[in-house]
Amino acid sequence: MNPGPPALPGGPPLAATPRRVATGAVVLSAGIVVSAAQPAPLSDLGVALFSVLALLGGALLARSAARRSSHPGVWGWYAGALVTAGVGAALALHVPGSTVPMTVGALPGMLLTVPPLLRLIPTGTWRRLRAQLVTSLLLFLDACLLCALATFELVSGRSLGLDTVFDITLVALGTTLALLTAMGLLVVASTSGALRRVAVLALSGQVTITGALVLMAFSDEDDAATPPLVATAVVATVGLALLVSAALQDHTRGEPLAQDEPLSFVAAVLPHLTALAGGSLLLTGVLITGTLDVAQTVLGGVGLVLLVAHQTVSWRDSRDLTRSLQRSDAYFRAVVRSAVDPVVILAGDLAITWSSPGFGDIIGRSAERLVGRDVRTAVHPDDRPALTAALLAPQVGDTREGRTATARVRHDDGRWLLLQARVRDLRDDPDVGALVLHCRDLTRATPQHAAVADALPLGGTDLETGLPDRSALVARLAELARGGAEVGLVKIGIGGLPDTPPADVVREVAGRLSRVLRGGDRLLRSGPHEFAVLVDGTISDAETLAERLVGAVPADAPVHGLRLTACAGLTSLEGTDHEPVEVLRRASLALGSARGAGPGRVRRHSVALLIAQNRREALRSDLAQALDRGELRLVYQPVVDLALQKVVSVEALLRWQHPTWGAVSPAEFVPLAEESALVTELGRWVMHTATAAIADLGRPDLCVAVNVAARHVRSGQLLTDVSDALAASGLAPQRLVLELTESVLLDEAHVTDELAALRRMGVRIAVDDFGTGWSSLAYLVGLPIDVLKMDRAFLASVETDPRHQALCRSVLHLGTSLGLDVVVEGVETPRELQLLRDMGHRFVQGFLLARPTEVTALAEVAAAVPAGLAAVQGADR
Repeated sequence: MNPGPPALPGGPPLAATPRRVATGAVVLSAGIVVSAAQPAPLSDLGVALFSVLALLGGALLARSAARRSSHPGVWGWYAGALVTAGVGAALALHVPGSTVPMTVGALPGMLLTVPPLLRLIPTGTWRRLRAQLVTSLLLFLDACLLCALATFELVSGRSLGLDTVFDITLVALGTTLALLTAMGLLVVASTSGALRRVAVLALSGQVTITGALVLMAFSDEDDAATPPLVATAVVATVGLALLVSAALQDHTRGEPLAQDEPLSFVAAVLPHLTALAGGSLLLTGVLITGTLDVAQTVLGGVGLVLLVAHQTVSWRDSRDLTRSLQRSDAYFRAVVRSAVDPVVILAGDLAITWSSPGFGDIIGRSAERLVGRDVRTAVHPDDRPALTAALLAPQVGDTREGRTATARVRHDDGRWLLLQARVRDLRDDPDVGALVLHCRDLTRATPQHAAVADALPLGGTDLETGLPDRSALVARLAELARGGAEVGLVKIGIGGLPDTPPADVVREVAGRLSRVLRGGDRLLRSGPHEFAVLVDGTISDAETLAERLVGAVPADAPVHGLRLTACAGLTSLEGTDHEPVEVLRRASLALGSARGAGPGRVRRHSVALLIAQNRREALRSDLAQALDRGELRLVYQPVVDLALQKVVSVEALLRWQHPTWGAVSPAEFVPLAEESALVTELGRWVMHTATAAIADLGRPDLCVAVNVAARHVRSGQLLTDVSDALAASGLAPQRLVLELTESVLLDEAHVTDELAALRRMGVRIAVDDFGTGWSSLAYLVGLPIDVLKMDRAFLASVETDPRHQALCRSVLHLGTSLGLDVVVEGVETPRELQLLRDMGHRFVQGFLLARPTEVTALAEVAAAVPAGLAAVQGADR
């Protein structure tokens, strides 16, 4: 792949990073200091030259970074204001006959830097907390003015008046500095996360540049004709570097506070800390000088008034927020109490954080006694593993539907109750962060109510199909287990349905399935994408029926425009089965195996499946601690450029060395990670580790490719994580390639927008395993893609089949015509390599040229590639 930076719309390639900006600032500052030590006129010429370079370089970098930032208007305004300040200072210094100090010439430009900072505050936050923000700003301004005045009098030993040009200039500068600092403190208090870091950098840069103007003012006072500007120029250069770094790191738009969200701790405390600093300096000055002038008295009095006003506004907002939360809590409790099914809320460790009174009535304990207890302590020991897995499994599909868990729960009098819970996983919801369970008692009626119970249907009914639902299935299995009946259970999974299946499609599928049933079989709907059949007969009878059920939903017969598939898992009700939970678990394991094998497959439960499931559960549990225990590492497989005959990129691949089972295949543990939010944490670690490793190799022409999971892309954190990894490692953005699956590119618009933002930074986007998923020529046009990685499946029979050769050639032509690089994966034989070379393929990856290797051996492997290519070419001849 071409490692050079891409040409981005809106400006030239941007190779600047905060680390490089800091390096440039150090070099320019050193140039200023060295120039000042030279004899005149070289000293004046050198200082002026390096100062102009710093000013123009900072402005140009700010303009370039603005186009790629989240707030381009802010940094564009900054660049213009800084140029205005520099031009004003230069005119004041060099215009013949001018008596205007340089400081006064630069002051209008500095005043122009005041408005941009406020634009970093989210509009929603400003609209909701306007009064509190205004009083905070006034308090910041008063305290900053007091600090500036007290500091001057402590340092100079005199009061500041308005009787000289120097004093007037200092008053203007002090006011400007106080205003800039107050604006910056307000933005810092009103933002959070990455945006707050940007605001802190911007504030530091503004204060530093204004401090340079103060030094300039003292220089003007000492010698108006030839002021010694060395310190001024160095400080201004540092300030420019801070502002440019802020613009480079501005990749996140601030989110406004929610209606019921309070201000952060920083926002609440910072105004009072600033007022405390101003008051402390005032008291210190009075103790040292023994005097208190009018300006200090007025500022101190105004500060006290503003403190009272700010505290009043904060109290009013806090009171309104408390009332809103109380109303919301009252609404919540009223709704929950009136609900048919009792509600239980669990924390991430499955401890009960809240319970409705109805749940306490079911199990004979008050809600207060339940809070804080692990919900599993009241569950039958045999049901705990299945319940834990059901509660902690990642949510699939629409979270409003949830999933179902069934277990035996001990009543306070010692009886075992069969409870079913509809689980809504809201742990990823920042406003909830918990599991919400809607519970139902499935226990058979007591003897005195037996006649009534026999007259009522067991369980519930699915509203869309009219079939018995999962609760009815559980109840029926419990009844059959007590009667010792010989019954088979078939679970049918329907593929191709959306998260919320249309009712007409579900009814059509139910009709197709019911038409192949025998007289004694019973069809039920066990989930949004599942059906179940209780088979009257042996396990062999169930297997025969399962084949017919799967065949009733063929992929070539669309249902209302949807192309559906089916697969089935089956088990039997054994003599040792006393609980329906175990039977359902066995059927679910078999169905999971069938789904993994592909559409149309039927799998019977076996001991091997149980062992495989236990291994998966153990690996899933161990994977959560594998990173902390240092069991994960990265290896790197080179991508070779056949034209240049060298390694131009490497792909970072994750490996796991388990302490018990040894090396675990990525094909086994990566899908487990992708089922939970853990994959985002792993992806973040891989990105940081890979970029740091390649940056330290000393090969500026070598790129690194990192696989990014779909969950990581959809999390909305990818842009921030990539920026943090690049900033920490110092790796140029154009040397990073993100490999995504095809399905991610068809996601919501915000995913495409985020990928486009990454490309504007210089990061390249690759489609991994192209041709194995949702491949469509339509999505290749207009989407943020730079590279196609052609899957190994394309090379099947390529040595002997002309059609496969034509397919490989077509993919290359497709990528070339769209301006995309094409990387061929899985090259393993000399004949394959020669055919690809003859077709014009340039970038290849595979065991034939280089296997995945440790980073310490990359240099040696890369050096051996040319000789290896020559040997392979000679062997093929």
